[in-house]
Amino acid sequence: MEATADDLLSFKEFPLIEETSGSSAQININSPQRTTASSAVETHDDPATQGDSSSKPASILSFKYYQQFFDVDTMTVVDRIATAMVPKRAPANYLKLNIASNPDLYGPVWIVLTLIFTIAISGNMASYLQSTGNHHWRYSYHLVSYSATAIILYTVLVPTALWAILRWSAKPVDLDIEEDAPRSPSLLSLICVYGYSLAIYIPVSVLWTVQVSLIQWLLVITGAFLSSFALLTVLIPAIKKSRYSLFIVLAIELAHFVLAAGFMLYFFHAPETEAPVETLTKASSVASVVVNTTMQSKKM
Repeated sequence: MEATADDLLSFKEFPLIEETSGSSAQININSPQRTTASSAVETHDDPATQGDSSSKPASILSFKYYQQFFDVDTMTVVDRIATAMVPKRAPANYLKLNIASNPDLYGPVWIVLTLIFTIAISGNMASYLQSTGNHHWRYSYHLVSYSATAIILYTVLVPTALWAILRWSAKPVDLDIEEDAPRSPSLLSLICVYGYSLAIYIPVSVLWTVQVSLIQWLLVITGAFLSSFALLTVLIPAIKKSRYSLFIVLAIELAHFVLAAGFMLYFFHAPETEAPVETLTKASSVASVVVNTTMQSKKM
């Protein structure tokens, strides 16, 4: 049957067909396969529809959990070291705005490790200077373990005790007080602050090798005063909320002074001069000769 002119000029509807052959292809936009694929892509890209694996907190046994405590830049570490060595450098709300919002362990860990080896090396140098002329002097490797034990225990136990005391002796909270009132600091914040407070003893430990007792004690007083004063400047807003704020301040200062004095006396201080062995031997021989002579004269 031949097509007429009306059939050729009339409009007809043709279904949209997907072509898989040839250089070009057409895609049916209404196909269910594309709808399913697009919905899957949107679901994958939408963070609200992702699984709960990314929102779960990291386990304490995982590396990711401890990674957050070392997320700090160089300028922040330098600023916290300077604040721990210079009194009155920190503002009144430094603990809440700077430390509590991002307490780090990067700076304290490096300061503690550096101080351990600095004290051990400088202590052996001081021992060498004290025994000048003694050819049997040897390096004492035990100073590394001794200094590590003292520093690590101080950095962990003292902030832990302070954290417990501040929480136990906290004054009752008044609801009428402003919301910006300082809260009790966390244990991690206190360990961070105490770790940075030891930075001043790194240069002081090198100067302790000078074998002059007056200079060594002046360094003890200077280091303990600057470090404890800067530490109290940061902690004083939280200490004021305790019922025993005065005793806590005295305890912090005393602990810092005892630490500095213990470092100097054990690792650097020259022992009291004793009489040489040869002199004692000669004195004992002379005394024995005198006694023998006296005994013989009495027999005669």
